[in-house]
Amino acid sequence: MSLGPGVPLGPYLIVERIGRGGMATVYKAYHSALDRYVAIKVLPEFFAEEEEYRERFQQEALSVARLRHPNILTVYDFGQERGIAYLALELISGGTLADRLGTRIEIHETVALLKPIADALDYAHTNGVLHRDIKPSNILLHREGTPVLADFGLAKLAASVRRLTASGIVMGTPEYMSPEQAAGDPIGPPSDIYSFAIVAYEMLTGRVPFEAETPAAVLLSHLNNSMPAMHELRGELSRHVEDALRRALAKSPSERFETASEFVAALTPAAWPTAGQIEQAMAPVGSPRPPSGPTRKVPSVLVVDDGVANRELIEACLAGIECEVRLAEDGPSALAAIETRAPDLVLLDVQMPGMNGHEVCRRIKADPNGRLIPVVMITALNSVTDRVTALDSGADDFMSKPVERVELVARVKSSLRLKAVYDKLDNTEQVIFALAAAVEAKEAHTSRHVRRVADAARHIGSRLGMNEEELDQLYRGALLHDVGKIGIQDSILAKPGPLDAQELMKVREHPQIGVDIVRPLRSTVDIVPTIRHHHEWFDGRGYPAGLSGQEIPMHARIVAVCDAYDSMVSDRPYRAGRSVEDTVRILQAGAGKQWDADLVGLFLAELAKIAGVTAA
Repeated sequence: MSLGPGVPLGPYLIVERIGRGGMATVYKAYHSALDRYVAIKVLPEFFAEEEEYRERFQQEALSVARLRHPNILTVYDFGQERGIAYLALELISGGTLADRLGTRIEIHETVALLKPIADALDYAHTNGVLHRDIKPSNILLHREGTPVLADFGLAKLAASVRRLTASGIVMGTPEYMSPEQAAGDPIGPPSDIYSFAIVAYEMLTGRVPFEAETPAAVLLSHLNNSMPAMHELRGELSRHVEDALRRALAKSPSERFETASEFVAALTPAAWPTAGQIEQAMAPVGSPRPPSGPTRKVPSVLVVDDGVANRELIEACLAGIECEVRLAEDGPSALAAIETRAPDLVLLDVQMPGMNGHEVCRRIKADPNGRLIPVVMITALNSVTDRVTALDSGADDFMSKPVERVELVARVKSSLRLKAVYDKLDNTEQVIFALAAAVEAKEAHTSRHVRRVADAARHIGSRLGMNEEELDQLYRGALLHDVGKIGIQDSILAKPGPLDAQELMKVREHPQIGVDIVRPLRSTVDIVPTIRHHHEWFDGRGYPAGLSGQEIPMHARIVAVCDAYDSMVSDRPYRAGRSVEDTVRILQAGAGKQWDADLVGLFLAELAKIAGVTAA
């Protein structure tokens, strides 16, 4: 049946033909009852005429129509009428990614386009749906640039059709087919990830990696040839891009990334540095950035990793922080650098030849001069066992590769701020802060809790216009607000169920215990009120003194809100962490009762920024 302008097809009226391919013809059509324009994809006639293909079409169309994702082309409807099998799809009018190719797309824009498509692909795989024909022409673009993945399942339908395969039409697009697909072997999600990586390669270089005069020769290249070098990319950071693509384009499916999002995450660090930052990253090792003032000490960060690209990427990422970045390629050189001049922070890889990161960390912490240097482990190992091993070796924090730039910057800033506080303390107060860290070690579920509370409290204080001295007092008080828990039995702190009356009374002693611990120190006089009163309620029903309203010190009121939020969203022995939405509702309900209403309002208004500051 011929379709042209004005011809009805089910509830749709054909407007015009807008595309044609080897498998289908696409029309613009109008649904008058819904007042909606759609794209009608018409498949070959035998999909409607032959029973075997009618059933197969209906099954595949139904599975694709069930996918609901903002970056997957919506299937509104499907049907078979007068010998025509068709799909009614969302109409996208911004063209396709193929229209933009032929020249390179910069890494920042490439990653921005790939991220939502990767998320869509992983969503489809989770729901048991493979794409089988990922290529630029199947990535549609809205006018504002949002990408949408189209044509799920059509390649599967085509592959099942003897009539097409017998005619010599290749099912799929050779330039984007995985080795297993080219060989006719069974395929799974890794096949889609391979094709997705081909698209990424083409975006970054302006060409596909495997080209030949015939489709068969292209397929043989996928089976036998290594990924060509990417000469279009320049600079030391290009090797990181190539490493990520080589893994995604591995001949064996088991050697590729497990998800499309993991692949894009591996590419993402290469999109961090601006041109200026890259220039800084290529500066001679050990060259400090100029200090901002004649008397101000510039903190130093020691990056320890046996991978050159990893060291350079982290250094480039830290270009926006006022610090001196020093580099070490292995454990012994790191320890020698620390002995020569102690850094303010160590970013330490775990898997290194010879002396691994755990041993390096143990040696740093065993030295009295190094025990208060923050050490952040950065590794591809991210199981619970790996984290416990890192913490047991003395690490202060743990991050998984590939690291997110925003998170890395937040962790480094937080660690340097903590180190600056350590540097101001007398030896006795350093012991007290070590006790505060020990409290967190006792309560495994509160990992980094006091750090997050302190960072959030400092942010709120800055929004209230506090000066640096006040902010420092607030930060230190927040860090030590729960130090009194060192005097509470582990069995109570880690109890998986509700506390009885006696246990509850014991827990309520921790503010006074904390005060007793820090009171002998002259340098902690200004933070005693925060430690003592952070559990007072605004309506006077709190403890230990039953203060109300403005009687409660401002710093204690700020810490109370920050502490409550972080405690509620975090896992506890007796419950899982609450959602952000539920926690916000609880804070709003308690405003003016348990917490200062003005501070609750400010905290919630700043929540997005606080989440960035306290990235964990």
